[in-house]
Amino acid sequence: MSVALPQPFLDLVACRLQAIAEPTRIRLLTLLEQREATVQELTDELTTTHQNVSKHLGILRHAGIVTRRKAGNKVWYALADYSACRLIEQATASATGYVEELASIVGID
Repeated sequence: MSVALPQPFLDLVACRLQAIAEPTRIRLLTLLEQREATVQELTDELTTTHQNVSKHLGILRHAGIVTRRKAGNKVWYALADYSACRLIEQATASATGYVEELASIVGID
């Protein structure tokens, strides 16, 4: 980056990266990339608790990465920012390359 970014903006970027950087949230975003879903559907898919899913969705919503809408007595969650999934894809590719490099160094095929 050639331009000095203001500290409040850097804080915002760091906050959004922190919101993504958790395995359960990565799994939630991967599911929400495919379709919108209710907390119950996500809970069933991840085989975790309703409270755990709600907590993670709240963090992602606060960061502006997911959105929610009420329909009757259900709340549906969807991606609000697909660039979060692109970041996950880039990080996955980077980690895969790193693991492959390490494997080649120690002679594992």
